[in-house]
Amino acid sequence: MFGFIRPVRPELRVKEADRFQQIYCGLCHAIRARYGRFYTLFLSYDMTFYALVIGSDEAQTAPPCRKRCDAHPLTRRDCAQPDAALERAADVSVLLTYHKFRDSLADEKGPKRALAWLLCRLGRRAYERARARLPEADAEMVQALEDLQQLERAKCDSMDRAADASARLTAAAVPHTGDDRERVLRQMFYHIGRWIYLLDAAQDVAEDLEQENYNPVVLRYGLHTPDLTEIRQPLERTLERSLADICMAFDLLDIRRDADLIRNIIFLGMPLVTKQVLDGTYQTNGGWGKHGSL
Repeated sequence: MFGFIRPVRPELRVKEADRFQQIYCGLCHAIRARYGRFYTLFLSYDMTFYALVIGSDEAQTAPPCRKRCDAHPLTRRDCAQPDAALERAADVSVLLTYHKFRDSLADEKGPKRALAWLLCRLGRRAYERARARLPEADAEMVQALEDLQQLERAKCDSMDRAADASARLTAAAVPHTGDDRERVLRQMFYHIGRWIYLLDAAQDVAEDLEQENYNPVVLRYGLHTPDLTEIRQPLERTLERSLADICMAFDLLDIRRDADLIRNIIFLGMPLVTKQVLDGTYQTNGGWGKHGSL
C-alpha cells in the first residue's frame, strides 16, 4: 500500500493522535515478532488504518505497553498491545508488500527491476509463512494481481477495469466471517483499493509519461503532458464516488472502539489527500522528515 490513508492531525484530539501512533508502533512490533525486521521497513499508514478498522468491533481497548525498537533504541515508546487485529494486519501487510514487489518486478526496467528482484528474494521466506496463515486471502490476491498484469500488458485504457483488479486485491484482505460485517468491510476495502490505485496513477502521470510506463489515467484521457488541469473535474468525480461508498460502508459498521479516529481518516484525511494529489501539493508523511511521524 502507498501511505495515502492517514488522519488530519489538527482535527484529532491528543488521545486519538496518541492512539494512531500506538497502533502504528504495535503493528511494527507485530510484524517483527512474526516475520523479522525486513518487512517492518515497509510499514505504512494504510496498514495502520487496516488494523484500526479490523479491530474496531472489539469493545475494550487494552492499555498501551512500552517498548524499545530499532528506530528508538534508547527510549521506550507507547505501543498497542498484541491482539488478533494486529496479528492479522501483520500477515496482510506481508502479503500485500510481497505482491507489490512482484508487480514492480513485472513492470519495472533496469535498476528498479533489479531492486524488485532482490526484494522478492529477501521477502520470499516470510511471504511463504504469511501465505500459510492466510491461504484464501493470498489466492485471491494472486488472481487479482494476474488480472491486473494482463490489463497492463494489453495497455487497457479503462480506468475502471484496472482499478477493479487492484480493488479486489485489497478486498481480499478482509477476514472471512460469513456475516454482514464481512460484506460491509469487503465493500469498504474494495473502494479503498480502487481509490488508492487511481490516486497513485494520477500522482505518477509525469513519471509514467517520461518512462512510457502503463498508466490508465494517461491512456483514458490521452495525456501528452503531466498537467491534470483539464481532466481534474472528471477524475475527481470518479475518486469521490469511491470515497462516498467508503463513507457509506463506515456508517453501516458497528464501531465499538476508535470510531472518531477512523472517522477522521475517512471523512477528512482521504478527501484531503485526494485534493493534494490532484493539486500537486501532496507530500509523503504530510511533509514530515521521517516515516511514521504524524
